[in-house]
Amino acid sequence: MDMSQKKGLSRQYIQVRRNKNGEITYGGDQNFFAGAPADSADARKQRMGCGVTAFGDLLLYLGSGFQGYRTGESENYINRILSEDEYKIYYNLIYDFLGRISAGTNVGLSCLRLWGRFNRLSRRERWRLRARWGLSCGKLYGRIGEMLDKDIPVILCIPVLFGKKNKGRGIAFYQKEKGVYRQACTVSAHYVVITELVQEEGRTYLGISSWGRKYYVDWQEYERLIRTHFLGFILGNILYIK
Repeated sequence: MDMSQKKGLSRQYIQVRRNKNGEITYGGDQNFFAGAPADSADARKQRMGCGVTAFGDLLLYLGSGFQGYRTGESENYINRILSEDEYKIYYNLIYDFLGRISAGTNVGLSCLRLWGRFNRLSRRERWRLRARWGLSCGKLYGRIGEMLDKDIPVILCIPVLFGKKNKGRGIAFYQKEKGVYRQACTVSAHYVVITELVQEEGRTYLGISSWGRKYYVDWQEYERLIRTHFLGFILGNILYIK
């Protein structure tokens, strides 16, 4: 085996130009809605809208490669760098399709809603693709690889951690700097999109899109998390599309 091996999506991932500094993102970012009044729908999008971002980016990527996977929601936003304002308009279309986030809730979209709405969309568009929320922890890594081989982005849920003893805990996000993986933050209760698998120096990393940036999750750390925490193997799973 080579020192480094990777597999991943074959085309350019979703790009948005930030208003503030002109930076080009790696995927969408719910923080485009930052600064809204605390009790507003836009505040809920910013706080709990990671599932909408992941779902919307999945559709943009699918449509960028095959015209048959373009939808009425996505067709005007494909294969180009979007402005932040354009992305927010597109986000709102997906937000409405997914059923919105209710006022007064402290959680975002459930995995079951992502699953059900993808299949509703697939039937509407007459796609052959179908999704389910995989429950087998032992098959999770293989299914991620299978989807990437088919050039399908993988929505991953990092599970919420229950109980006071787990407060502040989660899974580490790493950024790669000069060949070294350095921890950037610790995350729980969050949807991301897996865009690649990297095997390097005896470790396996999931390359992901989150908050418009590229991070890495150590697969061994993630597998340990979902195997040892309550409901981790259900909540910490993927939208498996085939």
